Amino acid sequence: MHLEVTGTLQVDGLGAVSGFKADPQVPAALAGLVARGVAQWNFTSPLHKERAIDGDTNVRLALEAVLLQGGYRLRVMDAWFGAPALVSDAPVPDYPRVLLEARAGARVLLQLRIDASGHVAEAAVKDTAVLTHIKNEAIIGKWRERFEQSSLDAARFWTFVPGSTQGAIDVYPEQVLVLVTFWPHETKGNTSYRHIGWPLETSPWAIHNKTTLSPGTVRVDPRVIPLESTLQLKTSAVGNFL
Repeated sequence: MHLEVTGTLQVDGLGAVSGFKADPQVPAALAGLVARGVAQWNFTSPLHKERAIDGDTNVRLALEAVLLQGGYRLRVMDAWFGAPALVSDAPVPDYPRVLLEARAGARVLLQLRIDASGHVAEAAVKDTAVLTHIKNEAIIGKWRERFEQSSLDAARFWTFVPGSTQGAIDVYPEQVLVLVTFWPHETKGNTSYRHIGWPLETSPWAIHNKTTLSPGTVRVDPRVIPLESTLQLKTSAVGNFL
């Protein structure tokens, strides 16, 4: 069983975890297990080695619940620290009308460089998957360009809220991944996006591997993934049990 746990870590000046507060949607029992596990972690700052690292940082953990002889244990499959959040009024990409009428959709994975104030300094497409029953590669290629351009046009105006403070200074990762989904009419498909490089198991609006998006929806995944976390564990936790 795979789980995602999010919350905030408090880190002291020596890089030791001094506290963990889970986000409200995390069950209390699960939050307690995670809090006990992360209490032994120690961090360094790979982006700002000269800066004090005491402060708060957002954390997202991809976990696997493994049944052992004594019960379930949580194994860390991946971890991201200091991911910023997109502001609530950020512009959403337009769904090109001709593509909506053609019942075409897409999953566009963006790679963004963020400046010190949280604005997008550079936007690029990392990968795109077009959702369609059409087999004509020339048509699919043109549609892909339209979806990508719409995503980039919106992303260049995005602003992010910092997900980490170090020495009372807001810190942003240099680059992040953001997933944009254009969900068409009458399209059924699973919600795994790993084939385009999205590292998470499923989408937050998925239930039992079926989307809950309405036809014609454009959805910017709120789970921003830093390509290089603002804090780095001195000893990697990936593959280990909490």
